[in-house]
Amino acid sequence: MTVVHETLQRTAQAISTSVGGVFESLEEIAASVSAVAASAPGTPRRSAYSYLKAEFAAFISSHSALIGGAGIAYAPGSLPEAHLWLEWWRAGQGAGEPRFVTHDLNSESLNYYDYTSREWFTAPSESGHSVAVGPYVDIGGINVNLITLSAPAPTPQGTHVLGCDLALAKLEGVFLRALKLRDPSVILLGPNGRVIASNDAGIASGTLLLEEDMERVDLSLDIASGTPARLPWKLISLKR
Repeated sequence: MTVVHETLQRTAQAISTSVGGVFESLEEIAASVSAVAASAPGTPRRSAYSYLKAEFAAFISSHSALIGGAGIAYAPGSLPEAHLWLEWWRAGQGAGEPRFVTHDLNSESLNYYDYTSREWFTAPSESGHSVAVGPYVDIGGINVNLITLSAPAPTPQGTHVLGCDLALAKLEGVFLRALKLRDPSVILLGPNGRVIASNDAGIASGTLLLEEDMERVDLSLDIASGTPARLPWKLISLKR
């Protein structure tokens, strides 16, 4: 086994462990949502899930090294009060409380944010398993490149989706600290062909990997095993 291959394995393990810890916490909250819905008489109202504000505040705080926000998107028609409902919080300043992010859920509005059409919502809803989506530009949210980790919460009223925003810059830090390699070029690549992180200044995070770079791929290693993998990413090294 080459030094580069060993380095890719070490880096893959570091990324899988770091992001896996976030997934596990998110899935615990999702399990509580499913339990609340299953035990409630009839259709739960929003008040049944009011405890989630504190849960997400603790979640954001404990995983602040990687994430910048988190929340829940309810299945369409699952709440008596509204056909669509999205609750999302972003990390506050310093140790302050997370702030609520307002989304326009009026389908007649020019700024309508249709979360039901977003991959971070549809992928876990349809597959029934957690997944990392992106990187992508969240035009309807905060207009930056990000990755969303999503976990389904199945209920009798439909599948709610819990998610969190993974900051590319913070994930790049995990990548570079584990990699400790300047040469050759190594790239953490998303399933949509976009660069998540790179040790090459000429290959920027959030950009599509160029075809000429794909032709230089030397080694390729999946970040997570299993089918389906909740981290559909791979590490690749490029020939010099």
